[in-house]
Amino acid sequence: MRKSMLILSLALMLLTACEANDPTTDASGITQAFPEIIEPHNPEQAEQSGDVVVLHGVMRNGDTWNTFMKNVKKKQQDQVRVTMYTIEGGAIIQELIYDGSAIQSTYDNSRDAYGSKQGVKTDICKGIGKMKSEEGNVFYVLTGCEREENPFMMPKL
Repeated sequence: MRKSMLILSLALMLLTACEANDPTTDASGITQAFPEIIEPHNPEQAEQSGDVVVLHGVMRNGDTWNTFMKNVKKKQQDQVRVTMYTIEGGAIIQELIYDGSAIQSTYDNSRDAYGSKQGVKTDICKGIGKMKSEEGNVFYVLTGCEREENPFMMPKL
């Protein structure tokens, strides 16, 4: 009897330890369960997964982006995945997770044939702002980032 109680206790401790390291939540408690990326990650699949898709100057699922921006402004937790496509059709994926005070950014250009191939980059930023290019185009950019290089630049469509 005592041996079975010891085994049961050890099993419960192991299960509890595994649950504490669940990779789908971070320290702030935000669920990071973005839908699985199906390869090849074409625009139709990205749109069906709920991604904000930017393709040839057109935004799909723009309501998702607008909701994310409103929640950031209200300091409410939210997350969004943005998939932008290059002229050649390469997917550049950016996942933004807002915890109410900062944005965790994950940038992945590994599907772009002309990408830097430096792998997935992560950063923590204070917010999102707008930037105007010399040509007069307006872009959303992450602001107050810990790293100097910040590849997120989404056109305001």
